[in-house]
Amino acid sequence: MTYLRHAWYVAGFADELAPGQLLARTLLDEPLVFFRRPDGGVAALQDRCAHRFAPLSAGLLCDGGAAVQCPYHGLRFDATGACVHNPHGTGVIPRAARVKPCAVAQRDGLLWLWAGDAASADESLIPDLSAVTRAPEHATIRGYLPTACDYRLLADNILDLTHADFLHAGSLGSGAITRAQAQVVDLGERSVRVTWLSSGDQAPAAFDEHLREPGRPADQWTEVTWTAPCVMQLHVGATLQGEPRERGVDTCNLHLATPETAGRTHYWYWSTRNFAISAEANAAIRPVIEFAFTQQDKPMLESQQRRIGSAEFWSLRPVMLAGDAGAVRARRKLDALIAAEVAAAAP
Repeated sequence: MTYLRHAWYVAGFADELAPGQLLARTLLDEPLVFFRRPDGGVAALQDRCAHRFAPLSAGLLCDGGAAVQCPYHGLRFDATGACVHNPHGTGVIPRAARVKPCAVAQRDGLLWLWAGDAASADESLIPDLSAVTRAPEHATIRGYLPTACDYRLLADNILDLTHADFLHAGSLGSGAITRAQAQVVDLGERSVRVTWLSSGDQAPAAFDEHLREPGRPADQWTEVTWTAPCVMQLHVGATLQGEPRERGVDTCNLHLATPETAGRTHYWYWSTRNFAISAEANAAIRPVIEFAFTQQDKPMLESQQRRIGSAEFWSLRPVMLAGDAGAVRARRKLDALIAAEVAAAAP
């Protein structure tokens, strides 16, 4: 599979990577090992020793966190990928003893991987996701859900949320979003925003019960911003009809997808809200969110992928509905960005 390379991909939650530990993760078909340098910064190397190709992630973090030691023959590699210790013979380090380093960053509680050449890494392309970090602990639910599907199917799932009225009927869907007209706004070559607004319908159960007067007609909003290659920030909320949003309930959610391989995707979700802020409420809401993701979205995406198989998406000539506008726009943008990279790299 050809991936967009001039881009940042989420590699995990920042607190997944503890000091003194190695984190193995395959991203974009490439096994990588992540670790924290002595200064607390993040480093990542190709997870393959230059000597006999053993996985460095099976080794040790040593020299105070400055180097990774191969478990097979003890060569050590620093954060730049250079071999800094050879325990054999005279200790002379072969000139070719290097592993590929990757450009990584930590921002907004997330680890980020630059998929291209490390020297070209552009941190200005990391989207601002700081809104979720400002939410109280007891109004925050995060999770990781590896999913056996192409990462673009996961983007389609969030960019066309009319599925909530059917797949999540009774909890997150009420029929209002299907009847609403999607508004698609082009935010540049790397981003799209899709908005659904409705007025007069009762809010979905997950929101209605937290309104000041449950059961009354509501104004509802669903707004999702996609940033290439597959980062999505979603606001969903409701207020009593005619009242300002500030008097209602609102959620800010991240849906973050990074390809593991052509048919498998790392999926991180991060949900925050401005209501029901307590440990007890969090404990009650968590199963609702986790059920929707693990028992509804994940099985559906994986079954879609099985039906698609290895076919190219557009070759199947998918029928288009009104709600597909945002997802199609995002796919076309991603296709164009990848095609431009391929053309620029051609002789």
